[in-house]
Amino acid sequence: MKNILVPFDFSNHSLAALEVANSIAEKQKANISLLYVILDPFTASSGVSRKEYKSSNINKFLEAVKKETFNNLKNTLKYFENKKVKIKPVVTVNASVYKGILRFIDTRKTDLVIMGTHGASGFKTKFLGTNTERIFRMTSKPVMIVSGDAGNTDFKRIVFATDLEQRSVRVLSKVWKFISSYKAKTEILRINTPSDTLRSSYAIGKMRNITKKFKGEFEFVQKDADSPEAGINDYLIKSKADLLIIGVHRKKGFKRLFTDRVSESITRTVKIPVLTIDL
Repeated sequence: MKNILVPFDFSNHSLAALEVANSIAEKQKANISLLYVILDPFTASSGVSRKEYKSSNINKFLEAVKKETFNNLKNTLKYFENKKVKIKPVVTVNASVYKGILRFIDTRKTDLVIMGTHGASGFKTKFLGTNTERIFRMTSKPVMIVSGDAGNTDFKRIVFATDLEQRSVRVLSKVWKFISSYKAKTEILRINTPSDTLRSSYAIGKMRNITKKFKGEFEFVQKDADSPEAGINDYLIKSKADLLIIGVHRKKGFKRLFTDRVSESITRTVKIPVLTIDL
């Protein structure tokens, strides 16, 4: 993970995402692109030709906004001075904020996206929130979602929540180098629900099979709960975990490792960073 993208909107949540990114970039020897997307209200559908657009006051206004925003980003970065990390401010204009972010991901080398979110009850002011969910759904890149404060960015206790299918090995393979750099204790978590229950001995056996090719300190945990999201949230709080990892499918309508409802509920409600890895 050498190139990290942080979509930014000057909110406290995006500041927390930048704080997490700064810590990760130092650990991974990575660079950060700090991206602000200006919403362009004057699109092709407005009937204004490209020539008229470029010669009009609209274009001059947007250029002035871009310059001011760029300077504001540079001022923000004064609070994140780190000689070991290069942070590049980037300002673009797009008719849609989430499309502007996706365009950056598709046209620039991006290994990890780190985004803040307002959570389920806070999609009121800035663009982060619904746009975070859209990026989470529509990119194949790893996405880390940061809710609230950055918390402990040293990641000493990492939880990998899984249904124990063989595809879980792919998730660990993609993220193992990242996990290993923290020398963290990694907990493999499965939640038993009334409609989906495994015997403890069988579940532990599958956990051992999933982790056998990786050298590290693992703890195998199976908990009972009414739902996967309730069980995961409860365990994260009680275990005082620093990072949650889940695997997701982003194809054919975003069919995921967990159900749509469960995955989105987890990313909305969990209070620690959540790293989602595409399968």
